[in-house]
Amino acid sequence: MKGVALVATLLVIVAIPLGSSLNLPAHESRRSAKLLSSASALPQHLNVYHQTTADVLTAITTTTTATTTNVSRRNLLHDFFRISGAYGVLLTMSPCTPASASASDSAYVVDKVEPDEVDTYAEAQRGNGTVNGNGPLRILWVGAGDMKGVFKNLFGPDNTGNDVIAVDLIRPDAKDIHAASEYAKEHGYTVGFEQGDAEQMKFKDETFDVVVCSMFLCQDFNPEIVVSEIRRVLKYGGRFGFFEHVEDIDKIIVGKIFGKDSVIRVQHYPEMTNIMAGVVRKV
Repeated sequence: MKGVALVATLLVIVAIPLGSSLNLPAHESRRSAKLLSSASALPQHLNVYHQTTADVLTAITTTTTATTTNVSRRNLLHDFFRISGAYGVLLTMSPCTPASASASDSAYVVDKVEPDEVDTYAEAQRGNGTVNGNGPLRILWVGAGDMKGVFKNLFGPDNTGNDVIAVDLIRPDAKDIHAASEYAKEHGYTVGFEQGDAEQMKFKDETFDVVVCSMFLCQDFNPEIVVSEIRRVLKYGGRFGFFEHVEDIDKIIVGKIFGKDSVIRVQHYPEMTNIMAGVVRKV
């Protein structure tokens, strides 16, 4: 029963970009209109779960949007999973449809370990195997959202001198960019924001030592194109760290784009969470 309510909540969240005050691109609004139409066609008996849905949405919008209206659906989804404890419930009901790639290459092992976002990012930023050895790294943070990930120490404390470039289709509030920048300076690295489309990144080939993303590869785009772009802008020997709620995303990242020889580690504990995380390198 709870799972049905959670699915209904997700449909509502996905429809949120319809509000004109969010200033989202036209293609987002068109897709949201279609999904809202689907949500309105849900069977009448789902109204039984209206209060559960409303409670979760209230918590999400209170903690996520605060006083800003410039919020992405990805951020709402991220907080939905955190607040509702829905990771386990949504193993088979995630709005992210399983990747349609071919079967994972059996030549690498998926470790049965519950993924940790901070640890995944730390592994991606470790000097061994990267271009600059133990020196400062140039890091691309794809799908940075409101940039509050810096406060989880995703880029510290052992990365003095690193330069982090955050990219997202929607520009965060100036106060969020400033807060993230100040926090980074206090912890020995820099972070800046550049608005852009992950399917058509403006960076030159082999620009970054490290690329990272979280809860991003299940958006309104073809993940193969985005991962291909990530590989393009990554230097040879550089690392890509991912933390995603698409439980077979390795079929695209490893199976189609980076290859089995790229794997440093892939982690997934399906009985506990639908999160799959890992680190690969460009070879």
